[in-house]
Amino acid sequence: MAWVFSIVFCLPVMASDVDYDAVIDELKASLIAEPAKSSEVIAYLKENTQHLSREQRARVLTLESNKEMFSGAYERAFNLLKQAEQLSHSPETQNSIYLYQATALIAMKKYQGALDAMAKNLDRIEQIDDVTIKMTSYLRLANLYLDLEVYDEVKRYASLAYGLSRETSPKEQCYAQMFLAAGELKLSHYHEAKQLFADTRTFCSEHNIPLIVAMADKGKGTSHLRLGELQQAENLFLSAHSEYKAFKFQLEINDVSSLLAETYLMKQELERAKQYAQQVIDIEDDPSVIGAKKRAFKVMADALALEGAYQQAYRYLDKYLQLREAVIDETKAKAYAYQMAKFENAEKAREIKMLNQDRALYTAQQKVVELERYNESMVLMIAIGCSICLVIFGASMFVQKRKYKRISQRDPLTGVLNRGTGQDFAENLFVDVLAHRSVFSVVMFDLDHFKEINDTYGHSAGDWALRRVVDAVSPSLKGRDLFVRMGGEEFAIFLPYADEQAALKLAKQCRAAIEAIQTRPHYSGLSITASFGVCTSVEEDLSLDPLMKRVDMAMYQAKRNGRNCVVMYRPNMTAMPQQANNAVNA
Repeated sequence: MAWVFSIVFCLPVMASDVDYDAVIDELKASLIAEPAKSSEVIAYLKENTQHLSREQRARVLTLESNKEMFSGAYERAFNLLKQAEQLSHSPETQNSIYLYQATALIAMKKYQGALDAMAKNLDRIEQIDDVTIKMTSYLRLANLYLDLEVYDEVKRYASLAYGLSRETSPKEQCYAQMFLAAGELKLSHYHEAKQLFADTRTFCSEHNIPLIVAMADKGKGTSHLRLGELQQAENLFLSAHSEYKAFKFQLEINDVSSLLAETYLMKQELERAKQYAQQVIDIEDDPSVIGAKKRAFKVMADALALEGAYQQAYRYLDKYLQLREAVIDETKAKAYAYQMAKFENAEKAREIKMLNQDRALYTAQQKVVELERYNESMVLMIAIGCSICLVIFGASMFVQKRKYKRISQRDPLTGVLNRGTGQDFAENLFVDVLAHRSVFSVVMFDLDHFKEINDTYGHSAGDWALRRVVDAVSPSLKGRDLFVRMGGEEFAIFLPYADEQAALKLAKQCRAAIEAIQTRPHYSGLSITASFGVCTSVEEDLSLDPLMKRVDMAMYQAKRNGRNCVVMYRPNMTAMPQQANNAVNA
């Protein structure tokens, strides 16, 4: 840094000779290794803004936003990044800008905006050949998914970055190791996390990356705390607390203080526990500190209760419960935003695929036009021939594609959707229902004594019965309902935007229609009935899986009730034991 600051005090005539890219690189390094000096470098660069190119100004604004985020000024950081976005045309700088914007938006609890900013970069990253840009992009995505509490995605992107950076880029390898360790910690794999944080600390310390050393100390301390190893946790938290102070990283200082308070409470050192808890409680309310404050209020309530100050403890406990509800609401908001982004990305991918096909056809047409310019008569005949071939080939491929797609999606015996396709379509409908805050119902039914039909009349009779059941049920369904053969004699009907009463009414209609199937003269004496289970979604359902489990319980309750009936799921129902299950299906 000495030569940087010598430049600051040199005569103005020297400004045109300064290598500002080197100064900006030095600023980037100082944010991590020497944070106290970064303010002076930023001030120097701002004084010489007139000598900077647009791209250099964009880089300075991006790095300045990093410093603002360290201090918790996320709104200011986001505004700086918007200014940088207007200046930059470099893919590398724009890549960093969008990902830092997502970081700031997450901190401000604007999850949908953050996911939109991340989406801008997903296609860009895959098209970039620069390994360094790929590494940094994967690391930023890992960090963003850590904030969104999608921990499997954290490990996935951290692993990609680690594979690219290993033995080539120590700084990025250090970050990647830290995110891998953080993912294990958040998934409650404490022994694995403890070892990974220890390895991260050793590696990052050797390569002089003190901010990640502080994060590794905090992460390893948290692992010790969750394993009940209190002395090791205390030592590591005190070390991390001191290291974060050097960076003035207030957000992390608050979090470590709350962890120290929890540690001292578990060690029965109540005064020290209250001291650190009070430091966090006194911080001005802000969404970024809600987790630390929640922990601090709980520690204070428990410590006061142990001292017998129950009235004071109750007040702190009440505040803790309010913050806990806020954290739960925040987690739901993150999960909702993530599920919506997954659904929207799937739709966008489909649209992009169609646009690429159109672009490919347009390119082919342009080539035909170019050929016409060289030899009009010959090229015209070739173009006509090629066009006819393309049309025939395209039409043939389109027909074949639709044919095989329908074959792959439909059950060959009954013509309804098969299980794989039906559940995929149902999941998409469920997400749409969830987005509109409506309800989703499922009706599942199983033919009674189907094995006896096969054994008594033959498998051709069983096939005939399945087709007749589909014919009987189909007229009762609406256009948006999904009718799926789940396997064997089991069927499911997925009903988006249908409440409990509508689903129950449909199930009763279908039961009556099946019972009324006329089996004469083909199979005299044959009777076809089915047992129905019905279930409707509740607010806690974030996917179709819990709904399927509950409707399955309801259907087997119908079996236990004597078959040929409809049962609505109730919370007191339990899963059917295996032996009883076999008996019912016999």
